[in-house]
Amino acid sequence: MIITVTLNPAIDQTVEVEHFTVGDTNRIVASRFDIGGKGINVARVLKELHYEAVATGFGVGDLGRMIEDQLRDSGIGCDFVYIPGETRTNLTILDRSTHTHTVLGGPGESVSESELAQFLHRLRRRLRRDMWLVLAGSIPPPSDPAIYVQLILAAGAEGALAALDADGPVVRAVLEAGARPTLVKLNEHELSRLGASTLEGEDEIIAAAERIRDYGVPNVVVTRGSGPAIALTTAGDFRVHVPEIAVESAVGAGDAFLAGVLLGLKRGDRWERALALGAAAGSACCLTHGTQLCRETDVWQLQSRVRVERIHPIAASSGTPR
Repeated sequence: MIITVTLNPAIDQTVEVEHFTVGDTNRIVASRFDIGGKGINVARVLKELHYEAVATGFGVGDLGRMIEDQLRDSGIGCDFVYIPGETRTNLTILDRSTHTHTVLGGPGESVSESELAQFLHRLRRRLRRDMWLVLAGSIPPPSDPAIYVQLILAAGAEGALAALDADGPVVRAVLEAGARPTLVKLNEHELSRLGASTLEGEDEIIAAAERIRDYGVPNVVVTRGSGPAIALTTAGDFRVHVPEIAVESAVGAGDAFLAGVLLGLKRGDRWERALALGAAAGSACCLTHGTQLCRETDVWQLQSRVRVERIHPIAASSGTPR
């Protein structure tokens, strides 16, 4: 089983412009709305690849009910704790000329101690040994990383495996608090913010990922857009070359990458094959417009074009998590 946690769900609005100009009027040429939140995106990609995860987290207001309805209509199981207020809206501005996107993210509604306690109680009842718990995305106000610490410790107490996909400062706070997820996934910009310094080139990225592993995190994966991803794992260290494609939008690509990796590990694949599936899912996501996620047919077609190579000799390992 894979359970995803989205503490700060969203409605993602994508507007496309031909050329985005700061300080001027930009004419919208296309617009769409999608349900969002990184954990929700992971669950949706897994469903597209025929794995039924359970989406959990907080639901907020009428838009929260709409998110749950859409997930259930897609065949995705849900277990949300509802809180007062309304679900935030994120605005993504996609520049067609450069294939770049700018995100304006809302803060979300505050979560009380009693609401958090209710969520933790319901989640603990679902945790089982060797299942994956995916903790992905931003934290609602007051934005205290302690909530991720509690969730990682709860997973560990039940023998579950925790995957953390969050911004660098959140990851740093979690590690400094003593929590040890099984897998940390970041992109290179998030990794830079973790150390509050710009990372120049692959060697510095590997060194920064090694510092996360020094905390006792068994597996660290760093995605790099069109550049090779870096994965330091219990089965060795890898460079993952993604296929060359014509990018429509990179929104959600990191979430798709994580979903593919976890699906591969869950079905017993070696790390090399799991990383190839992750890279294919992330690349497939880039072929769709706006905040649309990947299509199954694109994932399977791209997987054979991913090249995974070792970058260091294999080290002593306690085995690949399943």
